[in-house]
Amino acid sequence: MKITRRSFMSFLMLLGVELMMKPRKALARKRFDKQMGLQDDGFSHIYVARGGSPEDNMNKVIEMMGGIKSIIDDDDVVVLKPNSQWWNQGMTNTNTMKEFIRQVVEMPGFSGEIIVADNHQYQEDNSRGWTTDSPNGDFNLNQLVEYFQDKGFNNVTKYHWHCAGPNKGLVQGDAYGNSVVEGPHQGDGYVWRQDLVYHASSGRKTMMSYPIFTSRYSGITIDFKNGPYKDGNYLDRKVKFINFPSLNNHSSWGGVTSCIKNYLGVVDMSCGYHGETPEGIYNFHYVGHSDLNERFPLVKRIKGKFGVGYLDHFHAGPVGYFMRHVRMADLNIVTAEHVGYGSRTDRSLSARPKVVLASKDPVALDYFSSKYILLPETPRDARYPWGDLIAPINNPDNENGPLWMCLNECSQEGIGNIDESLMKIHRVESHG
Repeated sequence: MKITRRSFMSFLMLLGVELMMKPRKALARKRFDKQMGLQDDGFSHIYVARGGSPEDNMNKVIEMMGGIKSIIDDDDVVVLKPNSQWWNQGMTNTNTMKEFIRQVVEMPGFSGEIIVADNHQYQEDNSRGWTTDSPNGDFNLNQLVEYFQDKGFNNVTKYHWHCAGPNKGLVQGDAYGNSVVEGPHQGDGYVWRQDLVYHASSGRKTMMSYPIFTSRYSGITIDFKNGPYKDGNYLDRKVKFINFPSLNNHSSWGGVTSCIKNYLGVVDMSCGYHGETPEGIYNFHYVGHSDLNERFPLVKRIKGKFGVGYLDHFHAGPVGYFMRHVRMADLNIVTAEHVGYGSRTDRSLSARPKVVLASKDPVALDYFSSKYILLPETPRDARYPWGDLIAPINNPDNENGPLWMCLNECSQEGIGNIDESLMKIHRVESHG
C-alpha cells in the first residue's frame, strides 16, 4: 500500500482522536467469591531474595517457601515457561532457572520430568532466546537444557509451542502452520476454544487458546488445561506450571512486561487478528483496541503498514480470563537479576538489582516488583526517544499509566490484588 502525505496526516489525526478516547479508569470490579492467587489467609504472599547470586537468591526463595517439596511432588510433570522472545535482560535469567531445575531433579525419589516450553511467536523455533549469543545468564535456553542433559538428566527437555493458524502479519511475530486440535487424542497443536470467549469493553472479543504437546522423554502428552494424557486416558498425575518471567519496561503504551504478559507466550497469537481466522476474533494484543479501525478502515491499513499494534495500553482482561477459565500458574518466579527500566534488549537502559521474587499471585507480584525493584532503578530524568518520561510508566500507582490499568483489569477477572495491605512480604537480603 502506498502511503501518501494525505493518508499519513489522516492517520495522525485519527490517532489523536483515539488517544483522547482511551479509558483512564477501569470499570467497576466484577464480583467473584474468591480472588485466585491469594492464600487461605486472604493475603498475597511474596517472597523476595536480594543481593546474592541468581542461584543463591533462588535457593533462599525456595527455603522461605518451605523447600522444593512444598512446590513440586515426586511424579509431577513440571512445565517451566520462560520469556524466550528476547535476549539480554528481555529473556528470563537462566542461572535462576538452573537452580530451580537442579533442586527439582535432585529431589530424593523424583520420578517426574521438567519441560522448558514457550511460544515466542516466530516461525523459526530455534531462534531468539533459545539460541542468542547475548543471554541473560550463563546460558541461552537451548544451552540450559543441554547442561542438564549432559549431566545425565534426560528428564529435562524442551518444547517449542508453535502457532497453528494462518498468519500473514508481521506485527507480533510471523509464526503459523501448526495444527488446530480439539484435544490430546488428535496429537500436538493448539486448542481454539470457541466456547471460551472474552468480550472486551472495546466491543471486540478474543478466543482462548492453549497448547497440547508431547514430552520427548516420557511420551506423555500434556493438555495444558486438563493435564497429562497417554494411551487414550488422562493420568492420575499433576502438571505443575511455573511462570518464569523477566522484569522489563515494554513501552509507553505497553507498560511493564513480567508475570501477566508472560502468558502471551502461552496462547496462540495467530488465533484472531492479526492472524486471518477466526472471523470476528482478535488476538490478545488487539482485543482491547478501540473500534476506530472498523469505523475508519484507513486507520487499520496504515497502522498495519507502520506495524503499530495497539495505541492505548495493553489490556490484561483476557489474560485474567485465561487464568480463571484455562490455567493459572502454580507459582510465578520473577528473575530480576537484570531488569530493563527502559528496554528489553538495550543494556544501556537496564540495571542489575540482583533479585529473585516469587508468589502465587501474579498481579501482586507484578505490582510489588514494579514498585520496589524496577521503579527505584529508573532514573527520574530518563526518557524514551520520543520524549516521554519513563518513570511514570514503571509506577504501578499511576492510575493514568498502562501498568495500573493492566493490573486492575486482570484483578477484575478475579485474579490477585493490587492492595498492599493484603500483601505479606517475606524477604532475605545478602550483603557482600
